[in-house]
Amino acid sequence: MGNFHNLDDALRALSELPPEEGIIPVKALTVGEGVVAGVLWFDATGGCHRHAGHEELLIVLKGDGDFRVGDEVRTVHPGDYIYVPRGALHGTVSPGKAFALLSIITPPIDLASDIVFEKERPNYRIVM
Repeated sequence: MGNFHNLDDALRALSELPPEEGIIPVKALTVGEGVVAGVLWFDATGGCHRHAGHEELLIVLKGDGDFRVGDEVRTVHPGDYIYVPRGALHGTVSPGKAFALLSIITPPIDLASDIVFEKERPNYRIVM
């Protein structure tokens, strides 16, 4: 992974993947000592979740619909910025709506063990 990335290229890489039920594709961009970043295609499959030890910054790249952070629900659109504090329940609450999001998380997160889902845990497909 390099230091420079093009978000259009990341979106293209995700859009070329065949859809898989219950799978959230993630295009890894950066895995640093104190931060990770990636573009993910997040839909109702992911549902709401929390990560107790991590803050997250999200930028909506594509799609629109309702997104929850804590007790607040807002309709988000491309270009919107979402801050998720440590431990806050968050995720899309618009069935059938999908979002391409740039996710920046600190400190680095383990997708298998650091995320607690409200319902069933989806699987992640990391695309390099």
